[in-house]
Amino acid sequence: MSRSAWKRAAVALAAVVVVTGVSGCEDGDGGTKPAGASAGPGTQTREEATKALRAAHTKTAEAKSAKVEMRVVVSGGQAAGSSTFTGVQGWSPSVADLKVTDSTYLAGIPGAPAETRLVTADGTTYTDVGAGQAAQTGGRRWMRIEAEGVAGGDELLTQLTAGLGVVNQDPARELGLLAGSSAVKHIGTEKLDGAPVQHYGGPLSGGKAMDVWIGTDGYPVRTIVSTRADGSLTKLTTNYTDYGTRAAVQAPPAKDTFGIMELLKSLGQGLGRG
Repeated sequence: MSRSAWKRAAVALAAVVVVTGVSGCEDGDGGTKPAGASAGPGTQTREEATKALRAAHTKTAEAKSAKVEMRVVVSGGQAAGSSTFTGVQGWSPSVADLKVTDSTYLAGIPGAPAETRLVTADGTTYTDVGAGQAAQTGGRRWMRIEAEGVAGGDELLTQLTAGLGVVNQDPARELGLLAGSSAVKHIGTEKLDGAPVQHYGGPLSGGKAMDVWIGTDGYPVRTIVSTRADGSLTKLTTNYTDYGTRAAVQAPPAKDTFGIMELLKSLGQGLGRG
């Protein structure tokens, strides 16, 4: 693979990881209806909505993990694309074991597999580059996605790695932020996949906002979080099931990993060339 192809591959793989954690919301996205939902009028006061969200926050924080299906769509900007992630995600501590499918990022890498695996453990996220790419890295097939060393480097890579601090979303934290919003509202009683849910929405801090659908058991069934920044819009839809699912995730052996910065530096000439 040529130097420029390796660079495109590394940047695209970084994008697969980073966009999963870019969370926020489109301006005033409250009231977004998922497919299969039928909305009723909002009946709860802000105080009642806040109480319900705080209760959901507590239950979610105590659960610590769940099975997830996430769909991220990025439009505009240099990192436009989409991916689907399915598997187990945990928070406090942050861990994940996800299969990546239906990804325009993977599709844009010559020789890349149609699907791959993404693992977060011990504060680091890794993505499996596949056997074909591993042949170019001495048999090491797990690429570490790191923020260190990016500053002052390639502009696109800097943009893509800027969100690594929140690469694994914490739904409990987000629910807490929504409950604390002065503009939170109960949007309505709806049905999601045939089951009754309560739909809430409102802005989060930093210009972000969130919609959440809470089931009769008090747990979030779905969240939609999106953000506008630097000319791009990122929308992250997450479906949750099986709260409390064991999230026993282990990092790949160090001998099987390599860093994205290590890869790009090995190409010579640095990030801004080649």
